[in-house]
Amino acid sequence: MNARSQPLRTNLPAIDQNRALLQTTLIGALNRRLIDDLQTGVRLATERDRRAAIAWIQFRSGGHLVQIAPLLVDGTLARVSGAQGSVDAAAAAATLGRIEPLVGALELVLGCELQPAGLNKSYAGDPVLLRLDATTANGVIQHRLLLAIPADMAVEPLAEIELAATAIGGLRLRWTARFDGPAVRAASIAGIARGDLLLLGTGSPVAKLSLPGRNDAPRARIAFNDGVLVLQDDAVADGSQVPSAATLEGETGWSEVRLPTTIEIIGSGMTAAELATLGKGSVLPLPATGGTLPVRVIAGEQCVAEGELVAVGDGYGVLITGVSADGEA
Repeated sequence: MNARSQPLRTNLPAIDQNRALLQTTLIGALNRRLIDDLQTGVRLATERDRRAAIAWIQFRSGGHLVQIAPLLVDGTLARVSGAQGSVDAAAAAATLGRIEPLVGALELVLGCELQPAGLNKSYAGDPVLLRLDATTANGVIQHRLLLAIPADMAVEPLAEIELAATAIGGLRLRWTARFDGPAVRAASIAGIARGDLLLLGTGSPVAKLSLPGRNDAPRARIAFNDGVLVLQDDAVADGSQVPSAATLEGETGWSEVRLPTTIEIIGSGMTAAELATLGKGSVLPLPATGGTLPVRVIAGEQCVAEGELVAVGDGYGVLITGVSADGEA
């Protein structure tokens, strides 16, 4: 190989850390909570959600402007506009009365009181946009709100909101993330050695998360340069180039059979309650220390090697640091 590997790059800011922290905190604080016998679900708002917002109810909290756009109220489309799309103050006031428990929960999470300050057809500024659903025990959506929270707003919860019964106390558990690596010839897998390099290609792969205590398997986009995973619910591959056949330095005796590989990242410990409240847009830090990220290489459903993620030119690879002879590296 001509490309020289180097430690994983971690200081190329593409995701604003303060914004990511606020986003993750809000999702964790509002997701899977019980409010008036309804369970909440929170995710990042999509462009479709934004187009559906007819009017935004504005609230003042100190120097910050928090905005809420009702989409569904009591299971039907929210009525907050009048003729020709004009905002209807009376309808908005009635709507506000129906969603007051959710507004109260938001106040608890933000740690402040929200004072109604008017109506607008669109949100102002560049806030963190979230979609908040409140569903019945049968999964029927009763309320759907869009929340626009200023990215520079500090969150200081006043009290804890009751968590839906999906977690086991404060037990700490580890999450894992797996994403597809290249197909490697069987002879190369058998001859893998410390110091070999497995090329992964470029871009941000999408990994499948395993979250203990949850039946779902959400997807997460791995931002190597930022050292985080960002949870998705409809993520697809971004066209990154992953070699169909990996290059291992010093390899010999290639066979015609190729085995698919999977790269596994073992995350840090989180409480069951924290794992239960993860949702689309939550940001998980990668367990990188000293500029390196430890990973495991899986082939044939067995761990064949341990390594660390390294930068190789414009792409990434796994530098093998240990080999397993029995499938348990």
